[in-house]
Amino acid sequence: MFYLKLAGQNIRKSMGVFAPFVLASLVLFTLICSMFLLMLSPVMKTMGTGAVSIGLGVIVLTIFSLIMEIYSFNFLMQQRTREFGLYNMLGMNKKKVALVASIELFFIFLLVILLGSALAGVFANVLYLIFVNLTNYSDLHFSISPLAFVMTAFLFAGIFFILELLAIRTIGKTSPLILFRASEKGEKEPRGNLLLAALAVLSLGVGYYLSLSSQSEGLAVIYRFFIAVLFVIAGTYLFYISFMTWYLKARRKNKGYFYTPEHFITTSQMIFRMKQHATGLANITLLAVMAFVTIATSTSLYTGMANMASGLYPKETSITYPVANRSQGEMAFQQSVLSHFPEKANDSLSYLTYQAGLVYDGGSEIVISPETIANPDFSKMAYTYFITQDDFRKLGNDLPELAVNQVAFIRPSEMPSLEKVTLGDSTFENVVNLDTAIFPDITNTLNAAVMVVSDDSVLQTIRSYYESNNPQGYQVSLDYRVFTDMTKEEVLSLGEQAGDMYHILDENGEYLGNVMQRTDFNNLLMGFTGGFLFTGFLLGISFLLGAALIIYYKQYSEGHEDKKSYKILQEVGMSQQAVKKTINSQTLLVFFMPLAMATLHFVVALVMLKQMLMMFGVVSSSMIYTVSGVTLLAVALIYFVIYKWTSRTYYRIIER
Repeated sequence: MFYLKLAGQNIRKSMGVFAPFVLASLVLFTLICSMFLLMLSPVMKTMGTGAVSIGLGVIVLTIFSLIMEIYSFNFLMQQRTREFGLYNMLGMNKKKVALVASIELFFIFLLVILLGSALAGVFANVLYLIFVNLTNYSDLHFSISPLAFVMTAFLFAGIFFILELLAIRTIGKTSPLILFRASEKGEKEPRGNLLLAALAVLSLGVGYYLSLSSQSEGLAVIYRFFIAVLFVIAGTYLFYISFMTWYLKARRKNKGYFYTPEHFITTSQMIFRMKQHATGLANITLLAVMAFVTIATSTSLYTGMANMASGLYPKETSITYPVANRSQGEMAFQQSVLSHFPEKANDSLSYLTYQAGLVYDGGSEIVISPETIANPDFSKMAYTYFITQDDFRKLGNDLPELAVNQVAFIRPSEMPSLEKVTLGDSTFENVVNLDTAIFPDITNTLNAAVMVVSDDSVLQTIRSYYESNNPQGYQVSLDYRVFTDMTKEEVLSLGEQAGDMYHILDENGEYLGNVMQRTDFNNLLMGFTGGFLFTGFLLGISFLLGAALIIYYKQYSEGHEDKKSYKILQEVGMSQQAVKKTINSQTLLVFFMPLAMATLHFVVALVMLKQMLMMFGVVSSSMIYTVSGVTLLAVALIYFVIYKWTSRTYYRIIER
């Protein structure tokens, strides 16, 4: 009973010390519990693959919560070492001290579970309203599942059990005298290792080179990005640990720079505690980068996908018939649709297209041969749609009249320099190179291209050549695409639903083609990208919370460390104005250098982030740059607010 009262009194009387840890635990519990509540809500049934993003978000947030809980708990233990040492010196053995710490941790756990559950129940309703609007979900019914609270409680029970083990280990391995003096233990001046400083620059250089020189596609860009991230993480830590120490010591040797009041104090303190600064600064930098990446990429993905539906579907309904020639496609459309809805003939848009792979390296010639068909170089593959000039103009494109031996070539967002195309023994002159065109199919095709030919006979020649030289020997059909406006009921009257699309059947029940509604496709995209956007923002907020927590801890701990030094300086004649100027110089350097580094990391990473977004059909560079710029400004503003808020803690401690 005595130990229960003692633990309760410790929490009440030292709430200023416990508050950051309790607040961090409470916010993280609320976020994870809210995500569990969303996962168990009815909206998840309509999301399809988008639900995976919420699940991945919970995993990432759990790992992040464990890291931040350990970080903040270690800080709490460091602030209380004198207290534990005093208990030990007054007669309480290590087991009893550990028992008091365990009871305190249990009380905090109960507080987090009870208060966090209440906050999550309210916060989840707000998140649900945001989420259903992002995913275009029409049912606004939200039910709270008790299982979500149980799952989160078990998760945090595991995290607090790890913290309990850390507390027992910390108390058990040290003597009373060490515990009592631990908070006063000084930090040795780190060595400015020139080799490690050079290694920091080299690691960052390699990571930047991998990003800036990247021309990879598909999974290759993901692997390359992962390797680049490892180099940048290593380079970031080495930069702060070794390079900054080496740089500051080099500045100290410059007498003209060093022997000024603002530089003398700032440089000396930075060198003396750089080992302590380094990890925190690197963590803040990486958390800021993670916030940039998660928010910017998820927003770009959502915005790009929102624009994709209108590009893919000029009208509400898209019908695709696999056919051997144009007349067969026209007959299929007449038989399946126009015979039931003759009015659709006046508002329909149709064209014939054939898709095949072209090996194009950006040069002046494309060679289509049995070798390039059977063994293509996939790193140079352009997934090309062949279409006749009449159909190309029908889509709303301008094009000069093409002769039988002429073609036009389009590469979205990349102006080609093609001059001729060789198809077996035939040669076609390319008379037009374009980097943009109105063509629905390329909207969601990675590394797409369009080749316009003169007429159907050339289109059939190309198809026959590919088919005859295909190593598998299977037939490749043309696609007769029709865009028209049909309701879901009209579509269902022509066939049957098959997943997210519909099958059109003939009078004998045989398959004729596929139908996709723009509304269904848009809902599918919004479910997928809305989940990513929602998860990205929650993770971004969590990463910013982590950065704010680390900044606060740095301000708090460094304020106590610097208080005595600045008091001595004022006693020997340094004015209060000079003290404030010195403090501003140091805090600006320490807390805005991570933001500058994070911005540089993110800007360099944009090259590969764009390539990864292209895998999802996001091809608008201007949109990605705009979203990234807005994200940088927004996060920088939030970071500045965090800095101003936490710096008050530092100034209050110094001025006491």
